[in-house]
Amino acid sequence: MIRSEGSSPSHPLIVIVAIATLVILLAPLAVVVAISFTSNAMLTFPPQGFSLRWYAALADNLEFGRAIVTSLQLAAATAVTSMLLGASAAVGLRTHKFPGRGALESFLLSPLMLPQLVLAIALLMYFSRLGLRASFVGMWLGHVVVTTPYVIRMVLVSLARVDPNIERAARIAGAGPLQVFFQITLRLLMPGVAAGTCFAFIMSFDNLVVSLFLSGPRMKTLPVEIYGYLEYADDPLLAAVSSVVIVGIVVLLVVMEKTVGFTRAMVQQGA
Repeated sequence: MIRSEGSSPSHPLIVIVAIATLVILLAPLAVVVAISFTSNAMLTFPPQGFSLRWYAALADNLEFGRAIVTSLQLAAATAVTSMLLGASAAVGLRTHKFPGRGALESFLLSPLMLPQLVLAIALLMYFSRLGLRASFVGMWLGHVVVTTPYVIRMVLVSLARVDPNIERAARIAGAGPLQVFFQITLRLLMPGVAAGTCFAFIMSFDNLVVSLFLSGPRMKTLPVEIYGYLEYADDPLLAAVSSVVIVGIVVLLVVMEKTVGFTRAMVQQGA
């Protein structure tokens, strides 16, 4: 009763703060989407009239079309690679005890602590010597360096929540190590692995700093193309591009939630 009486007065305040936070976070996105349907030729809010002219212009813009395709291909390759490397590294760090394991884990997670500008400059200098600048392979490797630590972190948290008694019981029942891993451990880790992969895809697709340093005239991602377009134009075409990206990310998150429980994996990260 004491806990109930102490916590109930603050409950409405928590709800109000949560709603206010959602409004603050979603309001800019709503403004961008609204501007994308304007009939005006300038970025103004509230929008003037209703028109799909900017979505038609986006469909006819070859530069943005190539950039979207490049970003999707790059993000997909980065997400798959980060998933394989990150999940393998996390499982290895958890199942094997060896000297320097803590130092190795800190090294693998170090890109999370480095400013992306510093990391981008270092990658530019290194890939320029290897002849990988302004190439798909160079962009792919650079994005993998940035996104893999997120997968490692999420899978490590999921591994910490796996009850070792379940695996031990499976071994006692006669299951082999590979059978235990693929049929039990991997299934328990799937929400964390899926969340890390989804996050890696979004981070790669939306990355500007590393992409800007490693891109070239014939190799541009969508954020780089938007950044360059802003130098000489500020029409609602940018709002249309942003709206398409917003809808795509929302659809991806909804699919992840329906299939593997994205929210549960993210709550585990916070816990």
